[in-house]
Amino acid sequence: MHAWDARACVLLVLVASSWALQGFPPSLKPGCLKPDSQANIFCPGDDAYGCYKIPTLLRTSNGTLVAFIEARKYSCDDHGYVDLRLRRSFDDGETWEPSRMVHANSTESAWTTVGDANMVEDTTTGIIWLFHTRNNSHLFLSHSNDVGGTWSTPLDVSSTLRRGSGAGTGHAGGIQLSRGPHKGRLIVPVYSSGCYIVYSDDHGGAWKMGSTIGDAKGEEAAAQEWALAETGAFAADGTPILLASRRNTPPHNLPSGLTGKGYRLQALSHDGGLTWGQEWEEKQLPEPIEGCEGALLWHPGAQKLYFSHPDPELDLLRTKLKVWASSDLGATWQSHAVVWPGAAGYSSLVVMGNSSDAELGVYYDRNNHSMLIFEAQSVSFTTIAA
Repeated sequence: MHAWDARACVLLVLVASSWALQGFPPSLKPGCLKPDSQANIFCPGDDAYGCYKIPTLLRTSNGTLVAFIEARKYSCDDHGYVDLRLRRSFDDGETWEPSRMVHANSTESAWTTVGDANMVEDTTTGIIWLFHTRNNSHLFLSHSNDVGGTWSTPLDVSSTLRRGSGAGTGHAGGIQLSRGPHKGRLIVPVYSSGCYIVYSDDHGGAWKMGSTIGDAKGEEAAAQEWALAETGAFAADGTPILLASRRNTPPHNLPSGLTGKGYRLQALSHDGGLTWGQEWEEKQLPEPIEGCEGALLWHPGAQKLYFSHPDPELDLLRTKLKVWASSDLGATWQSHAVVWPGAAGYSSLVVMGNSSDAELGVYYDRNNHSMLIFEAQSVSFTTIAA
């Protein structure tokens, strides 16, 4: 080997090692998808972040849209230099404030994964309560008194609200019970050695854990991203019956009759999320290989449940973001709308008003070509008819 060949090989090894160490190069080229009828909220390269993933959206009682995102600086990896940022809209998504930092804990020499945002507004006090994680292992709580403009210093609540060594949230949003003996209860879906709610019955003063969801074998369901919503039906004491929808990454040792892949998993609660019935496999709602997060929402005006999620051909890649509707507690689902026909992943849903025909707001990540490992070229917002 010539001397220059050896030097070139050494240089390539050093460069490759540097990229591996720093997370370079960014997974995606900078820039958004071409402009269309949907608003691109976060795109690769914005504010020097190489990738944006994990959208979470809240529409507050005063109509403000608060859109959270994981800003991944050097790659789309789930672990690395990841900050939690947001943008707000005061005109139903027509225009958006510039991106602002919410929580961060990384330096160039020491990276921390800050993400998994999930929030709920207390409509009585106007306070937004935010749960997030660090390094997918510790659970933190903060709040905003000014509709997301500023946030309190996050408190580590892992010792009281985490069941195992890991921690995550369902991303798609929390809820506040609308009526019944526990009216006003704040509920956020999280997972740590199982799926369960964290809740407060005193406007965020104290938070507790509910029981974990049971799987089809009567055992504790696997810890996975999940979402919940009211259903429009009520228990005997007036408590809203809740529906849970859990990501189905194929578990092991399922009983005969369950495929373990390809479909969402659902369960019901009759006591405000404290306990759950056993799951069932909902074969009208497909799940791609390795699963994907989905958003669940009750529309009080339309009196329907809505669910957003990829609708992949042959249960393969994350493609075709679709919305389904249900009027019977999630027992049956009907196709409602296709939001994006190309590659699409995580999503979050909100109701855009109080009328019976208020539109659905959809905040999700998308790309214009399919890929084995989904990465978003744009995190976008749009509305569809309910």
